[in-house]
Amino acid sequence: MNRRRAALVLVGIAMIGAGLGLLRVSHAQEKPVVVVTTEILGDFVRKIAEDRVELAVLIPGGMCPAHYDIRPSDVAAVARAALVLHHGFEPWMENLVKASGSKALVVKTGDDWNVPPNAIQQVGIVLEALAKILPKDAQILQQNAVAFQKRIEELAGRLLARAQQLNVQEAKVISQAFQAKFVSWLGFHVVGTYPPPERVSAQLFLQLVQLGREQKVALVVDNLQSGVGVGARLAFEIGAVSVVLTNFPGAVPNTRDYLEVIAHNGTQMFEALESYRRRP
Repeated sequence: MNRRRAALVLVGIAMIGAGLGLLRVSHAQEKPVVVVTTEILGDFVRKIAEDRVELAVLIPGGMCPAHYDIRPSDVAAVARAALVLHHGFEPWMENLVKASGSKALVVKTGDDWNVPPNAIQQVGIVLEALAKILPKDAQILQQNAVAFQKRIEELAGRLLARAQQLNVQEAKVISQAFQAKFVSWLGFHVVGTYPPPERVSAQLFLQLVQLGREQKVALVVDNLQSGVGVGARLAFEIGAVSVVLTNFPGAVPNTRDYLEVIAHNGTQMFEALESYRRRP
């Protein structure tokens, strides 16, 4: 959704947020409402807070946040929120909060969570924010966050060990920009990147084909939420293997949470490399 359309939507539904402000009633037994923009942040909140909050996730896992259309129900959710978590790349976030009239704590967590060390840091940011709205539960929140961070570290260690076994640094890759840091973190040699499909011109595509052939690229990585197709066509043109990775849980089978997403993406990369190496 472009900025002008976003502005029109927000103006049209701002009155909803104002009206909701009149309906807010505080009850001691109610769970605080936490609104998050993505399923990644939703998973972080679930792992840390468990059932101590009422959680609302705005963007479905299979959708690119840049293509998301704000809904009146989003304004209603933010209006009730005690905490709003976002990554920082959602251009409509500030206006959404203003339109809702919310007095919630708004926290930016950062992006590039598909690199495990970044995710560990962001879990800490989410923990700090949750502790502010659930001060009596700070100790259990801390325990849950530390346990989750440990699981991320353990999975990261297993993936890097497998990458070392496969000598992935020998494999050259062209990656969609939103997956490039994860691919590099695994140890693959990323020689080029490309933007979302709508920004890949014919000239850029030809340049990528030339690069892929000159560098003898083995894998081309697409990002599911950005839209696939460019990577598959590019892989066909240069004789590489096409790989599709996901940024969010729930978009493909067996990716119910962050850990499963990262495990899935790692497995996809390793299997694609093995497939390439089996070619005659």
